[in-house]
Parts: sequence; C-alpha cells; structure tokens
Amino acid sequence: MKGFFILKKTILKKTVLLLVSFLAIYLINFILPRCMPGDPFDYTSAVVGEDNLFEMSTEQKEYMRKYYGMDKPIFTQFMETVKQNILGNLGESIHFKKSVAQIINERLPWTLLIMTSTLIISFILGVALALFNDENTILGKYIYNIFSVIIEIPPYIIGIVLLFTVAVRIKFIPISGAVTPFISYSSTIHKIYDIFIHSLVPVLSMCIVTIPKFYFTANASFVDIRKKLYVYNAHLKGIKNSRISYKYILINGITPVIVRLFLSVGSLIGATMLIENVFAYPGLGLIMREAVKYRDYPLIQGIFLISSILVLLNLFVADIINSVVAKEVLK
Repeated sequence: MKGFFILKKTILKKTVLLLVSFLAIYLINFILPRCMPGDPFDYTSAVVGEDNLFEMSTEQKEYMRKYYGMDKPIFTQFMETVKQNILGNLGESIHFKKSVAQIINERLPWTLLIMTSTLIISFILGVALALFNDENTILGKYIYNIFSVIIEIPPYIIGIVLLFTVAVRIKFIPISGAVTPFISYSSTIHKIYDIFIHSLVPVLSMCIVTIPKFYFTANASFVDIRKKLYVYNAHLKGIKNSRISYKYILINGITPVIVRLFLSVGSLIGATMLIENVFAYPGLGLIMREAVKYRDYPLIQGIFLISSILVLLNLFVADIINSVVAKEVLK
C-alpha cells in the first residue's frame, strides 16, 4: 500500500512537470515563428516566391493580415490561438489554404510509419546483437568499433550516401516519394509492397544510426546483469546458455533499453523530418520545410505542437519507468 502511494505521488509530480514543460513549449511555439524575418504575405509574392504569378499590393497584404487576425496586438493573437487550440482547431494554413489539422492528418501517418519502423527494427536488432555478442571475440570488437563511429553520423548524411550509392543504382528501389504516382493497385499486398519499397531506404538510413544506440544501452545493461551472482549460479547448475540469456539476462536487463525506446522519440522526430526532405517523403518534415519557407505561422505552430506532445508524452513514460525501477532497486 505504501509503495502504491509513493508511485501515485511520483506520477502526480511528473504530471505537473509535464504540464509546466508543455506550457513553456507552447508559448515558445507561438513566439518563435513570429521572430523569423519577413512576413507571411511578403512570401506569397512573385518577388520571393517562385511558385506564384503575382505580387500582392499593400492593400491586399493588409486585407490578408486582417483576414488571418494578424493585424491585432500580439497578446490578442495569442489568446485567440489558445481558444482555438482548446476547441481542437489548429487554424488555417496561409500558404496551402487548408485546415492545419487536415494537413497534419494527411502527413503524420507517413512520418509515424518511418519512426515506428525504425524504432521496432532498431530495438530488436540492437538488443539481439547485445544479447548474443561477446566483446572479447574479434567479431564483438569489430561491432563495437564500427558502431562507435556510426553513432556519431547524422542520419541525413547516411541518407544522402544511400541515395547516391544504392537507390540510384538499383532500379526497383524508388529514390523519392511514399507511393508510385498514378498507380492502380491490383491488391492490398501490391499496395503494401509499394509503400514498403518506398520506405526501405529512408528506414534503413535511420536504422543504421539508431541500432548502435540501442546496442550500447542494452550491452551496458546486460554486462552488468552477467556479473550478478544468480547468473553465475545458473551456469554452475548447467542451465543452457540460451535459457540464461533469455530468462536471466534479457528479462532482468531490458528495462533501460525500454526507457531508451521512449527517450529516442524526440531525436527521431527531428531525424525523420530531415530524412523526409532527402527522399522527398511526404511526411511532416517535407511540409514543415514549405511552412518555414513561406512563413506559414499556423502550420509551423501546428506541426511543432503535435511533435512536442509526442516527445513530452514519451519522456513522461520514460521518466515514470525510471522512477519505478529506481524505487525497486532501492528497496
């Protein structure tokens, strides 16, 4: 019962910190886009926007500012934004002339596909390599040294290298997009294959850098578990190595790796957005580039808001797991 109340108190404390962090990020999210040089309606003219065929007059710009409520004092704009967001309205994109929520709903699944695939593959391979790897062998030393180098390389650099060395040279691997344009799918399997083959190189680019992170976390945890007395006794009893690896080492050492899984979401969101630009993948990263280019404040705010919520929730879960594990260890 005492442990339950301690856990409840911990969750309450972490929730308060989560809300405070969210409010701070929300405020910065509103102010930061408006600190960029230029004006959204300057970037819809032919002078700076090559996609437009006309330049707005001063009267037209003033009309558009009034239409989007940007002629009001900054505090009034902020309060109206808060009211809209509370009601679930993220506003209307200035450049795309569509609801921000609609744009995010169209693009978010593609970003989540890359992120989720990367996390699952990297988690499984990183843990497997750490579980069955022995650093004292030649292979183990090679893996450790190679991963030590790879982990420092930004994913978009790996993406560019794979784009020119793999995707361009192998005909059946697309170099851009998420699906084949104007294709008519003959079956669900055909559609799944098309989506898979388009996501193959972007996911591979992400996994090459992400697998070492899980490997090093898992390896450090498993090395510590291998030194425990109960593992030594299990070997003396003649228990099979495969059973020891699973029942004693994996189960007891997996918690830090699970925490790493949730902590990785923040860095993966940024990395995924960059990778999407390398491969013209139609996720949030590609649309964010357009939003920044045209100073589309509502769209920038909407994408940052959704990204921040994803990061904060995963950090919250990781923090709770860490707190629970720490209390169990100190018992």
